[in-house]
Amino acid sequence: MTRRKLPLLLCITALAAAFAIVGIAQSATPAPAAFATPLNNDGSGAVGNGLTDAATFTADTVKFMTEEDIPQGIGPIYNARACVDCHATPNVGGTSQQAELRVGHNASGNFVNPTLLINDGANSVPNRSLVNQRSICDIAAERVPGAENIHALRASLNLLGDGFIEAIDSNALFAISQNQPRQTGGQIAGQFIQVPVFEAGGAVRGARFGWKNQMASLLSFSSDAYLNEQGVTNQFNPTDNTTVCKTTDDPEDELEADGLHDIDHFARFMRGTQAPPRDTTLAATAKLAGATVKKMNPSTR
Repeated sequence: MTRRKLPLLLCITALAAAFAIVGIAQSATPAPAAFATPLNNDGSGAVGNGLTDAATFTADTVKFMTEEDIPQGIGPIYNARACVDCHATPNVGGTSQQAELRVGHNASGNFVNPTLLINDGANSVPNRSLVNQRSICDIAAERVPGAENIHALRASLNLLGDGFIEAIDSNALFAISQNQPRQTGGQIAGQFIQVPVFEAGGAVRGARFGWKNQMASLLSFSSDAYLNEQGVTNQFNPTDNTTVCKTTDDPEDELEADGLHDIDHFARFMRGTQAPPRDTTLAATAKLAGATVKKMNPSTR
């Protein structure tokens, strides 16, 4: 998912900068920014970012908040029952108040994904650093071998405004990475990587989503999270990580009457959200003085 995804506001700013880098006229307008979903009830009447209608955005938000259970295919191992469980602060689609667990060990200086044990070692999940903290039955609960001495807690990332990140041309991101060393005196050198897009038959695109920058589209991101965080198989990830206690048939994310799958609704919800607004009061304080500091001369460091 390789570096973490660019922060949202940085990406939007970087997009304007990239236009200049690649010689495109700077005519883009700022992304609409507000915590505006149907659940805000702030009297403004604002819904989403204006790129979808109110009824559609409301329906997609409901899907994003709907909790799954065993008949809907949750598990056998999972972390949450609904997308909103990990993306809720300060609004639906935001950051998480929960942390997921990653484990592993070093071998010859390289991080190694472990094999996690299930059912007293009778079953296992190989090559997996994510430890799901819930299961639909006791024997499906994952156990971390003692040799896995690297433990890290990660909070889920904010999703608000990610539709604007998805829309950035890969060439713009590549141009930013190529110009960063020169523009920062060698202090910043972002790595541009390309990853397969599930819905494009594996065609690659500039990566931009997830802790390790491993996804390039919101539909791919939704598919991956639906399996690995909720244990619900889908058209792009059709096999569960374990079959211990499993009672449903794959893929569990079935086509609905509207011609869409759950992951289609999740992706469309994210594409319909506004970017997080900037706290203008905080921005005026010394804590964010870096926003106005001129680029440091490498020779005077």
